[in-house]
Amino acid sequence: MNEMQSQNEQIDLLIINCLSKEISQDELNTLRAWIMESEKNRKYFMQLQDIWNSSSTKADADFNSELAYQYFLSRISAFQKETPKTRKLFFTRPPFQWAVAACVAFLLGGLSLSLYNSRISENKFYSVSVPFGAKSKIELPDKSVVWLNAGSTLRYQQNFGQKSRQVSLIGEGYFEIAKNAAMPFVVKANEVSVKVLGTKFDVKAYPDDKQLDVTLLQGSIGLSTVYKPDSSLLLVPNQRAILNRANHNVSISRFQASNAAAWTKGEIIFDEELFGQIVRRLEREYNVTINVKDESINRLCFYGDFRNAQSIEEIFNIMTANNEFHYKMKTSIITVYK
Repeated sequence: MNEMQSQNEQIDLLIINCLSKEISQDELNTLRAWIMESEKNRKYFMQLQDIWNSSSTKADADFNSELAYQYFLSRISAFQKETPKTRKLFFTRPPFQWAVAACVAFLLGGLSLSLYNSRISENKFYSVSVPFGAKSKIELPDKSVVWLNAGSTLRYQQNFGQKSRQVSLIGEGYFEIAKNAAMPFVVKANEVSVKVLGTKFDVKAYPDDKQLDVTLLQGSIGLSTVYKPDSSLLLVPNQRAILNRANHNVSISRFQASNAAAWTKGEIIFDEELFGQIVRRLEREYNVTINVKDESINRLCFYGDFRNAQSIEEIFNIMTANNEFHYKMKTSIITVYK
């Protein structure tokens, strides 16, 4: 057995251990690193997960784990015949110990990956989620790169790039889009739709924010909203479009666009930003809860340039240096007061 075959079989065993929920944290870390190496690896994992789920859909008392295991092996055999370059899988024990009624959520070091059937179409979708206190970089099948910020989710079809390039975003994502003049790239983010051919831009569309921001770093983008779907706005580099969710108006202004993508480099930049907005950013970045006891504090403006390597206490110590407000912290809860 050569080294490559041995490594392949090790990865296959890790995948089965993960799907059967018999995997250690160290094994999860190894599997996560392998999946994030390439789109090919991620797709392979998703294909096996899909076969696993469809092999064990019965959740009643008559479920036969041995029959489910044999069906899983037959599905794997058919899969390998369709893809002859795929290595052979070998299992030393039946992996089914319970029925999998829905797609398995794959939690690896803060990144959640899942493949599931859409209830409104026959297409299958990938969903990539990042929890608070984390961020992740992924590469799409068309070689476009997306950074997902804390508390964000990206969703796209399994056949992405074949007939269309459309993704949906909840939260914040920084996009570097591979050029394809024949197939525009579309980002659906709550009330906003962004259409591009090849460019770099940031979309911040957290559901609980009072505004939705789209900032362009390079190239050009067309932007429309659900409120005025037939009206498209064109952005040029170093412009930011802000959708006010209260009145549905969109304003466009000059902005140092590189600041919008600074979070992908581990930087936290406040540029005359209201404390009320800063609170939500820090809660996501550090996975903490911040309670502001005096509403007037939320109207204070701050400038700042920090790094994720700095603790939340260091940031608050700097912001409270002028004694405009004070804070106390207990575990992950911060109370801000006059």
